[in-house]
Amino acid sequence: ADADADADPDADADADSDADAAADSAGDTADVFTGPVPGPVTVSARHWRLAFEDDFRGKTGAPSDDYCFDTLKPQCHVWAGTSYDCDLADIPGQHFFPPTRENLVAAVRALDPAHDFAALSDADVKALYGELIATRMRHLNKCTWTSYQLTNWMATDYAGHWSARFDPTRVLVDPAGKGTLELSAAYAPVDIRCAFGGAGGDPNCQVRAFDAGVLDPGTTYWADPDPRWPGVYYAQSGGACPHGGVPFGPNCQVVAFAPHFLEETGVAYWVDADPRWPGVYYANTAYACRENIDYAPTLAFRNLTCPIIDGGLMSHDFTNKAWIDDDGNPHLRGQQQKMGRFEVKARLPKGVGAFPAAWLMPESGGWPYDGGEIDILEARDNADEAYQTYHHGKCYDPATNAEITEAVDSADCAARGGRSVHLDKGYTTRQRATGELWQRDHLYSVEWTDDRLDYYVNNVHTGAITVGTQANLYPAGSPPSLAGFESSNFPTSPFYWILNHSTYVPPAAQAGFATQTFRIDYVRSYVACGADNAEYCPEGGLFSEGVGCVDGGVVRPSPCAPATRHCVNGGERVGSRCRAWSFDPGVLHEGVTYWADADPRWPGVYYAKIGGGCPYGGGGEVNCQLVALPADALETGVSYTVDLGPAPPGIYYTPDFDP
Repeated sequence: ADADADADPDADADADSDADAAADSAGDTADVFTGPVPGPVTVSARHWRLAFEDDFRGKTGAPSDDYCFDTLKPQCHVWAGTSYDCDLADIPGQHFFPPTRENLVAAVRALDPAHDFAALSDADVKALYGELIATRMRHLNKCTWTSYQLTNWMATDYAGHWSARFDPTRVLVDPAGKGTLELSAAYAPVDIRCAFGGAGGDPNCQVRAFDAGVLDPGTTYWADPDPRWPGVYYAQSGGACPHGGVPFGPNCQVVAFAPHFLEETGVAYWVDADPRWPGVYYANTAYACRENIDYAPTLAFRNLTCPIIDGGLMSHDFTNKAWIDDDGNPHLRGQQQKMGRFEVKARLPKGVGAFPAAWLMPESGGWPYDGGEIDILEARDNADEAYQTYHHGKCYDPATNAEITEAVDSADCAARGGRSVHLDKGYTTRQRATGELWQRDHLYSVEWTDDRLDYYVNNVHTGAITVGTQANLYPAGSPPSLAGFESSNFPTSPFYWILNHSTYVPPAAQAGFATQTFRIDYVRSYVACGADNAEYCPEGGLFSEGVGCVDGGVVRPSPCAPATRHCVNGGERVGSRCRAWSFDPGVLHEGVTYWADADPRWPGVYYAKIGGGCPYGGGGEVNCQLVALPADALETGVSYTVDLGPAPPGIYYTPDFDP
């Protein structure tokens, strides 16, 4: 088992994984694949050629690529909003994301918590924020990806308290040189002031101001939040209201508020009649949105008052502007592709409300028309399962239930007098054979041909969507005759990647929310190889399956190959297991208990000291490191076994979905 990340490098590797995952949630897809499956891993027999890859290791290739990583600013996008350079502190027109100095300072504290921000000018604070973004995006291919911030569409109350300028996306490269895209869902790093409305905040919040002379400085006023008669009152004098207002029972009502204008419980209001600042106030309490919090009962009813910010990457070409490399060659941002194999190797987050996704969307067209949406991976709410779904749309005449095939989107459908219907069909993979899905990296993929979608998890075929496949229909009551997918319901335009981590946190679970991170090892896009030998062997020779391109006495590798990876987490297949590392005979000794540590800071094979020493080789302060491994030899999260035999000695693991 892997050592705890903060343990000594030669400490016991006893960090047992948490097997108490939440109970299965009811997936929103119909068919369920429940590994393990017998026999070998099932993969398609198609041959594919790699067209695009990003393993998030940063700059690779020729010096002409420098512009992407070093000069081109990272581009950001607000969902359903606008695009901009990520280090800008303001977005014109995006006033509902206030880039206040306070919020910017909260964001850059992560970069330099000891800095004296009070002494900095606004320009200096913005510069520090730009430095933070540059640090987080240092290894991002800025010519492919646009970072985006998502206004969590499942939340209802942001109260204008947080800034879209803080992006939870970052790209890391570990000591092994392995790159990882981290998409986190976290509380916005801000302090909420005047959480119940109003202005000010130092030290009180004013929810209603009065003109001079409205309130009498010598009269005692109070604010009543009762939704039946909310308002500002004072006691009648002699059955009259000498200081204005209207009689209301035994009191005088100076002003009436709309129901629920004032909080009914948990907030103590007072009325200040001082002519310098007459108004209704309450004491400000700054709520720090940085941790598991529960401000019940005062904030419990407000869905995400302390907002959770989400983010992701898109390969959509938002700007449609070319960048020019050092050789003068123009390039477009983004990566789009029509048909092929698309795969993502990723580790799911674990936690309340987690909603990671890797999906494809068309460059044009109204959702879910024009090719719809291809979900390669979705997982939700801590469930030990993954969803793979295809969405599309149809338009029909409500008088005849006949399909209106000319409609291009829902607006066009309505303009033609039709009604839209949403089709989806998907597969849910539940897996408990060798650990929970979130414990290690898994490979999720889809193969898209003319009128067929094949889904895979770890190259196990989980389901197909073809002409005639029956879909779920929404809304309920839609004509059943529309449920079948037709050839016209399959994608016809190039699609782009979306990698994101959203959240689905019901209000009752707010106090249990902690930062979650969706970790992506790589994404790849392949195109199908046809029947032309030149495509398999562009440098000459004849293609031979399993050999390569044979050209006389020379054998060259072919760019085309089946998508066969029996050992998704590395290594080679040996029987029903995968061997990640081999040992020469005599290296391991009978009677000694060995373990493998995958931490890239001190990867190796260890055993406990005997009599204070290491009689079987190696060394260490606490335990004995017998063999130091390359930093990228093992993957964290995989349960390894050091096997002395009778199998060939080595480090093994059991691939998922195998018996």
